[in-house]
Amino acid sequence: MDHGALPAPHRTFGLLLLALVAARLPAAEPWLVTSAELADLAKNAPAALTVPITTVVDGESLPGGDPHDYISYARYYWPDPAKPDGLPFVQRDGEHNRDQVAKGDRSRINTFAHAVTRLAAAWHLHRDEAAARRAGEWLRAWYLDPATRMNPNLDYAQVRLGHKSNRGNPAGVLDTRDFAGVIDALRLLEDSPALSADEHAALRAWFARYLDWLLKAPNAVAERAAKNNHATWYYAHAIPVARYAGRDEVARELSAEARDRIAEHIRPDGSQPEEIRRVDGLGYSRFNLEAYAATARAARGLGFDLWNYTAPNGASLRQALEFLRPYNAAPEKWPTSQKEKLEPGFLDDLLAEAATAKP
Repeated sequence: MDHGALPAPHRTFGLLLLALVAARLPAAEPWLVTSAELADLAKNAPAALTVPITTVVDGESLPGGDPHDYISYARYYWPDPAKPDGLPFVQRDGEHNRDQVAKGDRSRINTFAHAVTRLAAAWHLHRDEAAARRAGEWLRAWYLDPATRMNPNLDYAQVRLGHKSNRGNPAGVLDTRDFAGVIDALRLLEDSPALSADEHAALRAWFARYLDWLLKAPNAVAERAAKNNHATWYYAHAIPVARYAGRDEVARELSAEARDRIAEHIRPDGSQPEEIRRVDGLGYSRFNLEAYAATARAARGLGFDLWNYTAPNGASLRQALEFLRPYNAAPEKWPTSQKEKLEPGFLDDLLAEAATAKP
């Protein structure tokens, strides 16, 4: 399947049709979180005010690397016990190498995204100026300050030591899936004292460069073509990035592609073979649907209704949810491998979202 850009004449005609469809649908909120989610986020804003700001420059750099590059390590890769230096690392699916992961920037990028989304919610709901200003400090540190900002790429995400000259892998694109929430936060902060107009413009320019990386870098192109949740998470945050960067034509193309991939990821009975084959098959099946739910939110404002779409082969997100529903109350009854324990009710939020998305 070719995931490159469509030929110009066909793309132009297709996008005109999509624009007409979108114009007939009710406008979505400019952000992806719901009112209830905003309220939950705002409750945690007081704690977020006191979280120390850390960025990619606070972590270890690879030998000869740029301290502004984001670096993370693949969590299922371990030193090879048969090699004196342990290299190259070997895969143990389902076994987290937490010590190695802790050496990278993954926890820092998560802390940043969580803090900014909470602080932005506090501004939006309560006009909390202290929260808005703190969010601005975080955003400047991660994207704008020459001393601390992140380079707009994931060239060293999910490194598997000893492989590919210690460069990153396509799976590393997962690491920035919370950027969709950061973009939500930026929209919520547009009328706040967090950032100046020039800083907002500079942030859009940063995300435009990052979008260029998402569309052209070999690792990103490979992630977009993945046959499992990795591709879905690509769409879930690439669509908001494209919209924020002012590239709605790209966002529409990605939304249509994500819709069409449902037939590839999901069988007519609702099973997700690429997720089920994993050591944590039930958890990954849920993880992929979580990504589709996020993608559906992002695509809705462009006129795409993923929750109520049925692919030509009969596959649908609703059918995939129904396939998992019997195990929501009793995850231990899952018939194939599920190493990590799931609590009853692990599907509740997705079931509720699907219910609200009925036509």
